[in-house]
Amino acid sequence: MGIIRGGDAEYDDNTPTPEEKTKKMAEAISAALQDDPATLKLTGKYLGADEALILSRSERLKAVRTLDLSDNQIPDEGLVALFQSENLAGVTSLNLGINFITGQGVEGIARLENPAMTHLQSLTLSDNRVTDPAGAALALSSHFQELERLDLGWNEIGNETASALGRTETLPKLKQLELERGYIDTLGVRGLIAGSVTERLVELNLSANKLNDEAIGLLAGCDRWHSLRVLRISQNQFGDAGAKALGDSTALSGLTHLYMGRNAFGAEGAQAVYETKTLTSLKTLVLKEGVETTPGLVNYSRPELLRPEDP
Repeated sequence: MGIIRGGDAEYDDNTPTPEEKTKKMAEAISAALQDDPATLKLTGKYLGADEALILSRSERLKAVRTLDLSDNQIPDEGLVALFQSENLAGVTSLNLGINFITGQGVEGIARLENPAMTHLQSLTLSDNRVTDPAGAALALSSHFQELERLDLGWNEIGNETASALGRTETLPKLKQLELERGYIDTLGVRGLIAGSVTERLVELNLSANKLNDEAIGLLAGCDRWHSLRVLRISQNQFGDAGAKALGDSTALSGLTHLYMGRNAFGAEGAQAVYETKTLTSLKTLVLKEGVETTPGLVNYSRPELLRPEDP
């Protein structure tokens, strides 16, 4: 920077050229793949659209199966470029949590005619700007036939996505579903449990949504939880009636882990679950938890998602 007398300032342009970006990315890729050519982890590197495009063009990524690009600045065009790359066709686990992805980008990949990345088993899009219609579009897309784990938490996900997951026929292998910090209420739960996805889920996270007693009653009464072992419903809005429905549930008898702290039930509801005669497989039961012991409940980057409230 050069300072000129009189108050004017001249700033040198330090923006790297495309060639410099390509060289820097090549070095980062080489270093990251040194220990394991099948795993590429580039987190917290301030990667944006240009870097995502460079990655998509790199033939060195053909052997990569696990791609972790979380905590960057990758926008929609970068997301689409990654999904269209033949060099990334072998990726089975993709983590794009904490980026600049919006609903438009997710709808874009959901509706691609011939995406290259079609063998994903795990997809993380948490803590972006994914909208409810985009989540629904992804759930109904035919591009994720091998997906076993889907994380859409910390987004603007609500009833439309939950209902689409309930009626989808294109996620036949889905076992783990993360929908934490959303806007799902009774309507969404009713849609979710209406379909066959409930029969395959092993883990379901609905923490910090808008589940009241009626919604919990629907979950507890659904007779399709054939495989469910882990249920997370902490930080919702249900009270003693919902807790009693859980404690009396025969449909959830296969649960081994139940997390339900930070809700409105009292001693009566807690006792109903603690002394349950039906949830006989439980190994872990969390009835009470606080921010001081679960710091993940606080999202300083997006305070509007700390706890979705009724408008």
